[in-house]
Amino acid sequence: MATRAPTAFTIRMFTHDFDECQILLGDALTVLKTIPDDTFRCCVTSPPYWGLRDYGISPQIGSEAKLEDYIGKLREIFRETFRVLKADGTLWLNIGDSYTSGNRTWRHTDKKNPARAMNYRPPTPEGLKPKDLIGVPWRVAFALQEDGWFLRSDIIWYKPNCRPNR
Repeated sequence: MATRAPTAFTIRMFTHDFDECQILLGDALTVLKTIPDDTFRCCVTSPPYWGLRDYGISPQIGSEAKLEDYIGKLREIFRETFRVLKADGTLWLNIGDSYTSGNRTWRHTDKKNPARAMNYRPPTPEGLKPKDLIGVPWRVAFALQEDGWFLRSDIIWYKPNCRPNR
């Protein structure tokens, strides 16, 4: 196989005979818009969770000040995902939840997990109380239903020996 000079991102896809594994690298929405309709049978993804990680790039999904903006960005991406999936395609979405901050806008330094080095907390979404579970996965699922997706099942990721979290 010939080698090409690297670009900002290279768009490649799996071939039907799987002789060549190709990687799509770049902004999800930008890359999805370059893919023809009805290309894939399956999408498995875990987008950044809302307000929980800083990946050190700007802008980044998950750093939106409002939950509605986060869900709106995911809807935009999944509309393109819907377009590139075949009619019998499936989406497997792993998305986490969190609790409201009680309107604290700051975070303590997390020495155990530097990836949580965000310097802000999003405000408590309207209608929720401090310390409420936000319900992000449900809210995203219902928004995607409004866009025409079928909600078929939820799978709970049971992690009995997970790393403790404070």
